[in-house]
Order: sequence, then C-alpha cells, then structure tokens
Amino acid sequence: MKDSTNLSRRSFLTGAMASGALVAAGALAGCAPQSQGEKKLSETGEAAKEGSAESKPSVFDKPASVADQVSRTADYDVVVVGGGNSGVVGALELAQLGAKTLIIEQTGACTIYAGDIDALDSQIQKDLGIEIDKEWVIKDLVRYGQGKVDETLIRQWAYNAGAFIDWYQEQMQKKGLDVMVDTVCKKFSPEGIWNSPASVHTAYQPPLKPTANSMGSEIAIPAMLELYAEAGGEVEYNTTAVELVQDESGRVTGVIAQTKDGEYVQYNTAKAVMLATGGFGGNKDMMDEMGVISHKFCSNHIGAENAHGDGIRMAVWAGADRDYACEGSCNIFDRGCITGDDTNGGIGLDGQGGDNPNLWWPGSQPFLRVNALGKRFCNEDGPYDIVFNQACMQPGHFWWQIFDASSWEDVVSFGTTICSRVVAAEGAKNCLLLGQYYPCTSEEEWQSVFIDPNVENGVLLKADTIEELVDLMGLPKEETLATIERYNELASKGVDEDYHKAPFRLTAIDQGPFYAAKLAGWLLSTLSGVRVDNTYTPLTAEGERIEGLKCVGLDHGGFFNGMYAQYYGGLNMSHNVVSSWLAAMDLMDVEYPVPVLSAANAYKGKTA
Repeated sequence: MKDSTNLSRRSFLTGAMASGALVAAGALAGCAPQSQGEKKLSETGEAAKEGSAESKPSVFDKPASVADQVSRTADYDVVVVGGGNSGVVGALELAQLGAKTLIIEQTGACTIYAGDIDALDSQIQKDLGIEIDKEWVIKDLVRYGQGKVDETLIRQWAYNAGAFIDWYQEQMQKKGLDVMVDTVCKKFSPEGIWNSPASVHTAYQPPLKPTANSMGSEIAIPAMLELYAEAGGEVEYNTTAVELVQDESGRVTGVIAQTKDGEYVQYNTAKAVMLATGGFGGNKDMMDEMGVISHKFCSNHIGAENAHGDGIRMAVWAGADRDYACEGSCNIFDRGCITGDDTNGGIGLDGQGGDNPNLWWPGSQPFLRVNALGKRFCNEDGPYDIVFNQACMQPGHFWWQIFDASSWEDVVSFGTTICSRVVAAEGAKNCLLLGQYYPCTSEEEWQSVFIDPNVENGVLLKADTIEELVDLMGLPKEETLATIERYNELASKGVDEDYHKAPFRLTAIDQGPFYAAKLAGWLLSTLSGVRVDNTYTPLTAEGERIEGLKCVGLDHGGFFNGMYAQYYGGLNMSHNVVSSWLAAMDLMDVEYPVPVLSAANAYKGKTA
C-alpha cells in the first residue's frame, strides 16, 4: 500500500477552510456546463425554453466524457472511491474476503474524522446485559424520518450492526486496540419523549484513562489501513474519480480518475465500483439545488469540506434515481460560532454560511438561549438540530447562549451525553476531541480548557455585571435584562412555567462574571443521495438495478429524512460503515450475518 501524507485530526478539521467553498464546477474534472442547446431535460422534466434567459447550470448536468484522454489502465476486482470511514471499512472487508481491491482518495490521506458507531446487539452489550428492542428503535427512526425513509434499510441495519461491531472489535484487537460501549445515558423530562440507549460503541487504546483518550476513527482508520495493506489492498491518494465506465447493458465496468498530475487513469473492475465519497456537505451549489437550505444558517462546515457530491452525481449520470423523499436532510450541531472574528459566516438566506472556523463545544449545553431581540424562544434542552431549527426561525437566524460563573456546577447537573458531554463520567466515552476539547474532571479543568481560551480568542464574551454583558452583546437592554430576570425567577421556583425545561437543567444566571456566545449551526454532513436496494446497488427510476455499482454511506438515501436522530449516538457513522460492510459481503457472495427477508423481498433482482 502506498504511503499517505499524514494528517492529524486537528489539522484535518482546522486546515484550509477555503476548501469548503468548492462548488460543482471545480469539484470534478471536465464539469464545464453544457450549452443550452445540449442540455437534457432537467429533473423536473421541463426543458429550458429557447430564447429565454440562461438559467443556472445544474450540478447534475453531465460533463463531456474524458474516456479519450485516458493514458493507462489498471485492473481490479473492486475499486472503492473514497477513503473515509465507509470506504475504508468496505475495502478492508473486500480485501480480507479475497478481492483485489483499490481505494482511490482525492486528498493526501484517508479521513480520520468521527468514530462513534451505534449498534443494538453487539457481544459487548450482551456481556454487559444491555438489551435493546430493535423493532422499537426501527419504529422510532421511521417516526423521526416522517415515513420518508426506506424501512427495509433501517431494519437491515438494526439487525446487522451488532455483528458489525463484533467484526470491528476483532479488527481493533489485532492492532492492540479495543471497543467500548458508552453506558451513561441522558435523562429525559418527561421520560419517553426521546430515546438514548446504551448503544454508542467507540474504538479506544487500552488502558482507558479517566479523560482525554484518543478514540474513534483517529486510531481505528490507521489500524484498518494496516490490516488492509496486510490483506493486499492498495491505495491511490490525490486521485479524483470523474467518470464511471459502462458497457452496452449499462453495467458499470470501471471508473476513470484524474491524478494530481492531471493524468487520466481507467481502473477496470471485474466485480464493481463502490462509491463512498461522503455526500456533498462541501458543495454549496449542490446543497442549494438539493434543498439543504439549513446550510445557509451554519457558520461552519468543519469536516465536510472535501465532500463534493462526486459519488452521487456519477451514480446519477450512470442512470441512478435520486432519493427525492429525503433531499434537504443534513446533520447539524448547534456549536458554530459567529463571534471570535468579524464575520458571521454569511448566515442567512442571502449568504452561504460555512466561513467561520470557530466552534464552541459546550454550545449544546442547555443554558439560557435568547434571540436578537433579547427574548427566550425555546426549551433549551433538546436534540441539537431541533434547537437549531427553532433558532433558524428567529431574527437573523442565530441565537445567544448566556451563563455565569457557576457554569461548572451547571454542566455537572445537566448531565449531557454522547459528543455534547463536557463532564467525565465512569463508563462514558471520555475522549479527546479536535485536539483540545475533552470531558473535564474538575472546575479547574473546565475553566482552563473551555472558558479562559475562548474568552481570549473572542468566542466568549465576558463581563463583571449582567448589564455590561448585555451591552457587549448589543441586544436591546431592557428586554434582555427582563428575560434574564424572568429566567432567574423560574430557576428560583424550580419550575419552568414558560417552556417546561427539566428542573435540574434550569439554573439561575446570578453569579459574576457573566458569559455569552453568539451561535449558529455546524453542518457535519448531508444525508441524502441515490436510491438503493438492500444490497446497496443503485436503482433507476423504474426500480432496475445498475449492476457493477454500489453506493454506500452518505452517497445513498433512504435512511434519514429531515432531522437526524441525535440521541442514537453514532447512528450516521454506523449506517455508513454497516452499509459498506454488507455491500462488500454481497459482492463476494457472502451471506449477511442476519438476513432480513423483508428487505430482500422489497426489490427486484438479486437478494441478500
């Protein structure tokens, strides 16, 4: 396996933010828009009228073929396009099952981002006596998606994710690592309104320290790449896929890619091309066209910069049908700063968002939130995207978070979990994040890790009195002070009569110094793509399979719609890796660990 350029987790996340501004025209070689006369019917079925003003080119306009510019060819069983979590898992499984496999990755290294994996029936859970009703979770996820999801794919994930974790743990243990499950779950008020089971699995390096552990993909991906190389797998870095090769029947027989030197190489495949390019969170034009309006209200897109939608577009050009039911869906955290410098990241419908590189990790803590009018507008204790959506309806599409000197006592009582956790707990995933954030064990750590550095860099505003803080925030003074006074009155009563937040997450703001952060969303990923069957083979609009092609992870749709089910920690990552793992098995004629008959029967052609 060829050497990669090493990228640390922090440098990957905080480097070259300009890459997030890449648009469709530059993301794929040869994407010059066709002339108006050459354009095919748009996805709405309406042709541009002759003589009318030229409309904006679609990101799905098919570029001219570069097949006549290919300078050499190479032969493989499977080529995996994309070296993220999904691509590396699929490639490793393929190589270990005997396939001659190549990963082509557009950057200089495979992604070491994220790492929590949700699963419902792993051996780790069984050993701890953790039992989770899979059918209840399936129904909950269908409810989350308002029914605009493929229940067969969700059920197939639910019944096979546990077996994936067993395989994953076996791989980690080969390299001296292990996998844990987070057993500390959030308490809800009222109970039953949300569900957050002990289902979050994470790779770690034993022994597990009380806090600041390197965990997840930053240690798992290097380990899997070593195993992949040992199984004979190959990687080509700085190589961007631009075009699928199809025979007369429509079967995909290879992929053409461009190297960093501009050379076009055709990789022929005996079995399939697996598209695992990570969605399109770094392509603002594609998000606009596919209805991901929420990205305009996010101050950064950290982690999604290199996701340009290449896999989805190539699949569509090959005949795949987009999953229109879930378009507009994305995964958003409420931790994007619009303080810390002079830009707000272009927040708002007239902007594009994503320009501010600052994060305020405790942004999900249920402190008081007020809008640009100084008014409280929601129960602050909810899933990240719900409170973000509520804020998007406010003037300016942002919010302020306000707290005081007792914030350490507050966050201890709040008891938030998964990746919003800022307080270490026994049995929890106490990991180092982004090179600086980790769950703290004391007030001194909280102050030195979160508070002081962010006051210094301008992410947090600090004042000795609440009046001074409101002046710094630039909010209407009388209204804002009245809001804080009312909030403190409710905290004193121990009952949130206005929004009914849980009493133990309702804490007064009355001890100086006082703090505030101006916040918007942080877009992590898009969640829509092309339609696939239970083998992750893309489908045409008529439901026919496109043979020789797999779309896995964030390149296919059907699993999410609208909002992301945040409290199932690592669900997105789990869906990504389980889909590529199962797709690899299908290519090698290996039966799924738990065949789901309803999923197999739901589509035409080959079944699992």
